Amino acid sequence: MLKIDKTDLLSGLIVLAVGSYFAYGALDYRIGTVIRMGPGYVPLALGLIAMGLGALIMLSSLGRSGALESFKWRVVLPIVASILAFWLLLPRVGVLPATFVTVLLSTLSSPKSLLVPAIILGVIVAVLIWACFVLLLGLPIPVLRSPF
Repeated sequence: MLKIDKTDLLSGLIVLAVGSYFAYGALDYRIGTVIRMGPGYVPLALGLIAMGLGALIMLSSLGRSGALESFKWRVVLPIVASILAFWLLLPRVGVLPATFVTVLLSTLSSPKSLLVPAIILGVIVAVLIWACFVLLLGLPIPVLRSPF
């Protein structure tokens, strides 16, 4: 009987599905060429790469056995909360505080995380996000806003 690592098989299917979603969504935009990339070029390319990686992960699950791990809410809930917090906070308080809160919330998913290193990481990531997206790329993202 064929052995299958169910965790890797499910992981590969998820990566393949997400890649397919982005590749399919990119088809609504002009793709362009390598020289003159359209707005759909990068999502299509990344979607195709993700689809290939998902297929490789699924292939690597063959020939070895493994059961699905139990669902760990302690890991998932802080990550989902951090994504929701970023979505809600960005237009209200700006990129610096939204990123800082996102990093702090996501560190709650690990029982080994400590407060001081999480604060330092939050500051570093917030400054790097601000430097990359606002300074270097010039995106019109609010940096700091008063929520009142």
